[in-house]
Amino acid sequence: MNNHKIWTPCEDIFENFRSKNYVIVVLNCNINLNVDHRHLLNLWAHAKLRVTVDGGTRRWLNWLQAHQCEDSLVFAPDLITGDFDSLSSEVLEYFQKRNSKIVKTPSQEETDFTKALREIQKHCDEECIQVDAVFVLGDTSGRFDQIIANINSLYKALNFMKNTIIYQIANNSITFLLEPGSHTISIPKHLREHQEWCALLPLGAPCTATSTGLKWNLDKTLLSFGGMVSSSNTYNGDPFVTIDSEGFITWSMGIESIL
Repeated sequence: MNNHKIWTPCEDIFENFRSKNYVIVVLNCNINLNVDHRHLLNLWAHAKLRVTVDGGTRRWLNWLQAHQCEDSLVFAPDLITGDFDSLSSEVLEYFQKRNSKIVKTPSQEETDFTKALREIQKHCDEECIQVDAVFVLGDTSGRFDQIIANINSLYKALNFMKNTIIYQIANNSITFLLEPGSHTISIPKHLREHQEWCALLPLGAPCTATSTGLKWNLDKTLLSFGGMVSSSNTYNGDPFVTIDSEGFITWSMGIESIL
């Protein structure tokens, strides 16, 4: 099993991001994170690498225009990737003139998200950029197939981004993958007081897990589809949730009350 791992997702994304080595990625989804737009601009500006993926490039430009920020060069992506089936040549040319690097990834064997993660790792290796985390703006937008495909990208990334945390950030939740082993997740006071939802989902394969800090804890419980799934759980008031897992498990947590 892996060594004990400590997770501080809300602190990393909303409080301490200036001290982190992270990449920010915009997928082809609605950008509607319910925070002051200046926070999102700060997240973008302080990233070690800024990436838009296919149609996410157009969505990022639209968001910048809506907030009257499109003329600032600092908000242009460093890297634009994808097969470009949902991105116009005009938007590509717009950012090319602002020094964005364009990398077309035409393969249909993987999603644009997975291919983007591969390009991020390649770029960071070539440029000697140290990265500890990837913040992915990828709202679910009601597409179940995309939700599952994005989780699959987290599994695939373990093969080439082994020591990098990847947070998928939707408008009201954060989702990430726990590997087999022991984990401690920091839970902000607001989430505990407002009894925000959380979930442990055995996507991919059944998994036995034990937890503390949840309202409905697990005790060497087998999680599996067709059996027990820890959805619509919440917190018992402790500042941390601990999870000991014998397999891979997807953690998702609501964050609406702190936005």
